[in-house]
Amino acid sequence: MHPLECRRLLPLDLKSLNSLSDYISQGGGQAIKKALSMAPADIIAQIKKANLRGRGGAGFPTAIKWGGVHNEPCATKYVVCNFSEGEPGTYKDRYNILKNPYHLFEGMAIALHAIGAKEAYIGIKAKYKPQIHRLFEARKEMEEAGLIPAGLIKIHLGPDEYLYGEEKGLLESIDGGYPMPRNIPPYIQGVNFTPDSPNPTCVNNVESFCQAVYIIKNGADWFKSVGSQDTPGTVMCTVCGDVQKPGIYEVAAGAVTLKQLLYDIAGGPVGQFPLKAAFSGVASGVVTAEGFDTPLDFGSLKKIGGGLGSAGFIVYDQSACMVQAALKFSNFLAKSSCGQCVPCNSGTAQITDHLKKIEFGEGSQDDLEAILEICGRCTNQTRCFLPTQESLLIPSILKAFPAEFKRHMSGQRDPQERDLILPKIHDYNEATCTFTYDDPVKFPI
Repeated sequence: MHPLECRRLLPLDLKSLNSLSDYISQGGGQAIKKALSMAPADIIAQIKKANLRGRGGAGFPTAIKWGGVHNEPCATKYVVCNFSEGEPGTYKDRYNILKNPYHLFEGMAIALHAIGAKEAYIGIKAKYKPQIHRLFEARKEMEEAGLIPAGLIKIHLGPDEYLYGEEKGLLESIDGGYPMPRNIPPYIQGVNFTPDSPNPTCVNNVESFCQAVYIIKNGADWFKSVGSQDTPGTVMCTVCGDVQKPGIYEVAAGAVTLKQLLYDIAGGPVGQFPLKAAFSGVASGVVTAEGFDTPLDFGSLKKIGGGLGSAGFIVYDQSACMVQAALKFSNFLAKSSCGQCVPCNSGTAQITDHLKKIEFGEGSQDDLEAILEICGRCTNQTRCFLPTQESLLIPSILKAFPAEFKRHMSGQRDPQERDLILPKIHDYNEATCTFTYDDPVKFPI
């Protein structure tokens, strides 16, 4: 383990826990037993004291979600785990569950008690077969051992669509529909809602539920003993792209900079060119090399125009063309749009078309101005965050790398330019520190 890593969710030796007895021998099961002896309000108070921020992307305080649904007067409530993980550049939840599926169930059982929910769902993509197998096996063991009631936590297998990971789209899928985001948020209108029973639902990411286990087990002060005031605890980071050691690394949030993650832990650039850009998925602005000394927490990265997101970092060196990267990301978002909202569906497609012209030497200053203008209005009256992602990400690339766009518009190409891939991660080989990616044919340019 690298000295800058801080493993709390991941096993110290990175060996998978292959049985419930392995988990119990390391203190598993203690948190739910403790939680069941506590009043729900006291559990939520501990999560609030710990200042656990959701690890799914937005960093929203977990205690506010739990407390909000707990306080809703509706008698029927649900808990949902978002295990979609469809954003380019991230694999940490799938890696976490292959190492230890048990703490996810324990964390969800704690949330069920704290919120007073009827039952829970894990929404996972049907194509994540190794993780699905581990979840079913672990659930069976925990039910037979009496750690969770039989039938309390269901596993919902969903489609590969990116918007399956949007919480309102996820609930729509659980209810039997296509993952088309609803207008009304889950804490108001949840799973299996009816006109007479809105069924408020709490949706959290895999890592968020797992972190809650150790807060209840060890206390909020223990949780806050690492990390920053802005983002206490640890965060699991995925690093892919032009580094020597791509992988998944758990670090104390805010105590490690992006540069330390990319250079010290992930080994620095894989080739002769220095690193020039890092993207935290496709939901926030690019971080250039000048910003690499920024601590890895939500607030610090936001201040420089980037974001921690789900801590999936796509890293490029100087040989990567940022015009091509912008086109790949915009094309992904355009094709992922569900089409319900015209400003999003039309806007992302138009931006992609302008980027195509620039990439292939047919663009002009008018295209750049059109992109910025469309980014300013494509977020109007939309149901989800997807067009906002476009409006944050694409202008940040244009502003950070103006010379590359000008060069393309003049018909010049850098001789060292190479073809980039959309890094939608399929699998990770721990022995070789290599990722494999989904077939890029689904998102052709």
